[in-house]
Amino acid sequence: MKKKTFIKLLMAIALVCSVTSCSDDDQTLPKVNIEESSVTIDSKQPGKVVFHWTIPENPDYYYIKVTYDDPVKGHRVLNASSHADSLMIDGLYAKYGDLEYSFTAVSRNGGEKPLFTKKAKAGYVPAVIQDFPIGTINLSASQLWTDNQETSEGPIANLVDGNNATYFHMSWSAPSPWPHYIRVDLGKKVKGVSIWYKGRNNANNDNPKQMTILASNEIGDTPEEAKAWEIVKLTSTVLPKGTAPEYTSPGLFSENEFQYLWLRVEASWSNNNWIALAELSIKEMSRSTYDPENTPNK
Repeated sequence: MKKKTFIKLLMAIALVCSVTSCSDDDQTLPKVNIEESSVTIDSKQPGKVVFHWTIPENPDYYYIKVTYDDPVKGHRVLNASSHADSLMIDGLYAKYGDLEYSFTAVSRNGGEKPLFTKKAKAGYVPAVIQDFPIGTINLSASQLWTDNQETSEGPIANLVDGNNATYFHMSWSAPSPWPHYIRVDLGKKVKGVSIWYKGRNNANNDNPKQMTILASNEIGDTPEEAKAWEIVKLTSTVLPKGTAPEYTSPGLFSENEFQYLWLRVEASWSNNNWIALAELSIKEMSRSTYDPENTPNK
């Protein structure tokens, strides 16, 4: 008799627990959740997807769980509290294409209610380019040439004599129209350089105002004769004026190697048809490019 009574008691307890458990499950499922129609997607930021939504009135979810499968990192889970109206996901790439993001509302007691799935593609991540100096190219006077040397002063050899008090001067006694050239034999073939120069230390302001940098592997009296190609145009927005100004260019690169560098001067800050420079120096440069969008996934 006691045994039967004990069994009945256990069955009653199990039934109560089962009912209670079901009741608890019902209570933990969030009922006031974010509406799918309120969700907007920002996918313009590099490597990111940002979801925005409208927080409902009196939400009863504890947080929103967003899951997705990263092609490299695998399954990922991110959470946004009930007070948040957005969630940013970074570390992505546009090359992954559209990924599926599953939204689930989670109650304080752990109940989960799947809401909806959104597809989104991250913004394109641009390549990272870094330039590095290899070293200064040693130049002698014999490696320099100009089409417009002033005969009475300022020989072009002064550009590489290491003395800021001396200077090179283009022709002022018999001026001719622009453009004028300084050609530099680098003594070897390179793919990248950086140019530094210092203007003459006087008040004439005979500094380059507009200049095109070209490259060639042939010699000639003009870039056209040397079959030169353009690397970059430098204008008054970057070229300095004043007394003894200094200018250092960024890395100037060509897809093809070159031995001759051309400075085609097209205007001066003094509005004269000549320039005067104290020193000229050229560094060989290298470039490192990391392009994650076009690099195979690891």
